[in-house]
Amino acid sequence: MSESSQMQPGWYYAQGDEPGTQRYWDGTQWVGDPQPVAQQQDSYGYGTGSSVGVPAEYGTRFVAWLIDAGISIGIAIVGFIVVAIGSAISDTLGGLLTVVLYIGLFGFQIWNSVIRQGQTGQTLGKTQQNIKLVADDSGGPVGGGMAFVRLLLQWVFSILCYIPLILDYLWPLWDDEKKRLSDKILKFSVVNN
Repeated sequence: MSESSQMQPGWYYAQGDEPGTQRYWDGTQWVGDPQPVAQQQDSYGYGTGSSVGVPAEYGTRFVAWLIDAGISIGIAIVGFIVVAIGSAISDTLGGLLTVVLYIGLFGFQIWNSVIRQGQTGQTLGKTQQNIKLVADDSGGPVGGGMAFVRLLLQWVFSILCYIPLILDYLWPLWDDEKKRLSDKILKFSVVNN
């Protein structure tokens, strides 16, 4: 396992093992059989320690976010150029194209962050960075409904003057589990694939 060769010795979830188990990595190879992990909780009721995989590094998560944001920005730039051309032809056409652009941007966000990530654990950016979003209790994809709840929580944070959203995105920098606040609330983890 190439990604495992960079891990420090310790107990980790091993790819291919039953979710909710860990085995010991001695720095070069897996030792022993998978062992069930009792999920410990902190004083707030959140899990302490991921039994679903090695938490993704902040830089990797950030690059995945940049890729997803870059795709949205690219769609918006092309869309605004098309809207400008349509508006030059006719105000009605420009207005119609603007509506189509916003529906397209919203549709891409729902497809990438809710449908795709809910089914596979990966947005386009997460796929490129080889990381995934998983449910702490199963180690599997969170499903479309819960992926939508996660996105909705981001929107709620952004409505509150962006400060909670910024804290949410920065939280993995100092969190022991490298989790966002929203992922702690929803009991999700972003792990190496």
